[in-house]
Amino acid sequence: MRPSTIRAFAFIVSATSLVAIAGAQYSLHAASPAAIRSSAVSGAILGAADGLYRVDQSGTARKLLAGTDVRKILRTGDGWYLLSGWGVLFSRDLATFEKRNAGIPVKVLKTWDGSSKGFTREIQEIKDLEIDPYDPLTMVACTKDAVYVTRDGALSWTSIPSPAIQPGLKAVAVTSKPDGLVFASHPIKGMFSRPLSGGAWREIGGDLGRSDPGTGPDEISDIVVEATDSGTNIWAANSFLPGLYRYDFQKRSFASVWKGSEDFAAYDSLMPRRDGLYFVTDGAVMRQARPGTEPASVSTERAAVLAAASLLSSQLNALWMEGSSGQPLVLSELWLVSFKSDKPYRAVADGRHGFYLQTGFMVNEESRAKYDAFMTERNLDMIVVDLKDDFGRLRFEPRDPLVRSTGRWVNPLDVEGFVTEMKAKGRYLVARIVVFKDKHLYESAGGAYAVWDGKENAPWKGYIDETRELPVPTPPGAPPSSAAPATTLVTERKYFDEYWVDPYSEKVWEYNVAIAREIIARGFDEVQFDYIRFPTDGVNLGDARFRWRDQGMDMESALMSYLDYARDHIAAPISLDIYGANGWYRSGVRTGQDVELLSRYVDVFCPMFYPSHFEQDFMAFEPAVLRPYRIYRIGTLRNSYISRKKTVIRPYVQAFFLNVRYDRLFYNPNYVSLQVNGIRDARNEGLTFWNNSGRYEDIPVLKTDRNGKLTARLSNRSVMD
Repeated sequence: MRPSTIRAFAFIVSATSLVAIAGAQYSLHAASPAAIRSSAVSGAILGAADGLYRVDQSGTARKLLAGTDVRKILRTGDGWYLLSGWGVLFSRDLATFEKRNAGIPVKVLKTWDGSSKGFTREIQEIKDLEIDPYDPLTMVACTKDAVYVTRDGALSWTSIPSPAIQPGLKAVAVTSKPDGLVFASHPIKGMFSRPLSGGAWREIGGDLGRSDPGTGPDEISDIVVEATDSGTNIWAANSFLPGLYRYDFQKRSFASVWKGSEDFAAYDSLMPRRDGLYFVTDGAVMRQARPGTEPASVSTERAAVLAAASLLSSQLNALWMEGSSGQPLVLSELWLVSFKSDKPYRAVADGRHGFYLQTGFMVNEESRAKYDAFMTERNLDMIVVDLKDDFGRLRFEPRDPLVRSTGRWVNPLDVEGFVTEMKAKGRYLVARIVVFKDKHLYESAGGAYAVWDGKENAPWKGYIDETRELPVPTPPGAPPSSAAPATTLVTERKYFDEYWVDPYSEKVWEYNVAIAREIIARGFDEVQFDYIRFPTDGVNLGDARFRWRDQGMDMESALMSYLDYARDHIAAPISLDIYGANGWYRSGVRTGQDVELLSRYVDVFCPMFYPSHFEQDFMAFEPAVLRPYRIYRIGTLRNSYISRKKTVIRPYVQAFFLNVRYDRLFYNPNYVSLQVNGIRDARNEGLTFWNNSGRYEDIPVLKTDRNGKLTARLSNRSVMD
C-alpha cells in the first residue's frame, strides 16, 4: 500500500520567496534580520509545536507544514524524515509529505458534544526515531509499549515487543555494523539490546548512573550511533543525571565517559560531530571534545537555537541547519534550551502554597475561623477543599440541572459566603473533585456507570483474600482435654471500601465537568481532579470490565479523552493528582497516568511523593535523615522534565505519620520541612500539605517573596544549613 500523501500546499522555496499557505503568509519576527543572519540560522529547518518552518536569508521563518507538532528532523540522501504528532513523515522536497506509519498502532480518542459521541484517531505517540548510519533504509522507532524496525525507509514497520512489561520506553537506536543491533532504554528496567536480525532482548550492564545506589540504572534519555573512519561509536546520556556513556562492543556494556557531581541534570539530543559529542541541557548546548573531558557550553550553537526560537510564537522543538564545519547541526528536545509556555492558565496557578481540608472543617464556623487564622500564621495563600468527595457526595448544593438530577449533596458548604470571605483575604481556592471513585454514581441507574465484574455479572468491587487460623469449636458434651486445641484455616474475602465508575463513560465525564464548571462560575479559582485513574487494588482486577470502552481505546486514551473534554469546557486552571511513582518514572503503569501525554491538557500536576508510600529503603542512603528532601527535590524535578516543563509541579507534602519503618525513625516537624526545602530547591512552583485529619501543627511557617516563591531555606535543627 502506498503511504498517504499530505499536500498541505504547493510552493517554491527560495531565499526571497514568500510561501502562501491557504492564503496566509507567515513572517514571524521577534529579532532583527541582521541578528538572525549573524547567528547563522539562514536556511535552517525548524520543528515546532505548530509545524515545520524554513528560515530564509531575510531572517523570516516561513511555514512549510501546519497542523502537527514536529519534534525531530532527520535527513538522508533522498529526503527528510520528521518525527511528528502524525507519526513518521517523509518528504523529498519539503513541499509534500508522506505519512509512513504502516505497522505502528493507532490510538482512538473519543469526543462528546452532549448528545453524540465521535472518534478521532492518531498514531500512538512515537517517543524516538533513529536511522542506521550505515543503511538509511533501516530505521528504528518506539512507542511507550514497543519497538518498531523498518528495512525499507519506513514504508512498513515490524513490531518488536518491549524488553519490559511496564510501559515507558524512551529511546532507541540501530546499527548494522560491526554487529547488527537494536538498542532500547526503559525508565525502570534499564538498557537493552537485541540482534537486528531477530532474537531476545539482553539487559546491558556497565557503569550507568543511579540516582539511588540501591536501585537499578537511571533512565537513558538518548542513544545515538556514530559511524567514523575508525569504527562505530554508540553514545548514551541520562535523562536526570549528568552522565555520558559509550558502548563497549567486546564487553557488551556501557562505560562512563563523563559523570558530573550534581544529583540532577538533564542531558538529551546527542549529536556526534568530528569535533566532539554535542547535547542539550538546561539553557545550553554542550560539547564534550573527547571522552573523559568535562563538557563545555558552546555559545555559537546556543545562539543559533535562541535565534531560531525567537522567530516562533510556539515552542521550538527541533533544529536542522548546515554547520560551518561541513557537518549539520541537528538538535531536538529544545525546550531544554529555550522554553515557551502555551498554557493561558498556568501563570495564575504558579507559586501557590496551602493545605487540604475536608469540607466539614469549612462548614463549621469555629473550625473555619481556626484554620483561617492558621493560614495567616503559616503564610499560606491556598486552600483545597472537597466539592465532590471520595464517596461521590457533593459538598455544595448545586444549581446546574444535570448535577442536581444526578448528584447527592450532604452538609453543603455555603459557596458564596465562603468565596467572599476567603477572597477578601487573598486566598486562592481549589475545588477537589474525585472523578472515577464515586459510590453514589456507582449505585445509580442500576449500576449503569459502574466498572463491571465480568465473572459475577454485577458491579465490580476490588477485594483481597485473607487467610486466618481459627480454633475448631469443641463439640457439645466433649470431655475436657489438656491437648492443644485443634485449629483450621479460614479464608475470608475482604472488600475495599472503593466504588469505581467507568473512565470510558462520556456520561461520567459530563457529570464531573458540569460540577467543575459550576464551581468555577461560583467563585473558585481552580479545579483539582483526584482519582482520575483506573482501579489498582484487588486480586480480582482481571475480572473488571469497562462496558463504555469503545473499540481501539486504552487506559491512556480514556483519560486523554476525558481531559480533552474537560479542557474544552473549563475556563480555569486544571490540576491533576497523581501517584508519586507516576511523577518519578516515565510510565503510566497500572493507572493510565502517563504524565507526558496528560500534560497536553492540564496546568498543574500534584504528585504525591510521600516518603511513607515508597519502599522504605528508597533514597534512604546516608545520611538517611535527608531522604524526604531527596525524594521531593529530585521527584519534583523529574516530574517537571517528564512533562517537558509544560505544567506547574505542585506536590502534595506528607504532613502525617504513617506507621512504617522510616516514619517510626524519623517523622517529626523537621521531616515536613525537609520536603518543603526539596520543593524549593527544585522547581519552586508551589505545594499542598496533606493531613486527612486536618492536623497541621507539624508544618512550618513559609517564607515567600511577592511572586509567591519560597525564599530562605527552612532550618530545623540546622539539618540543611
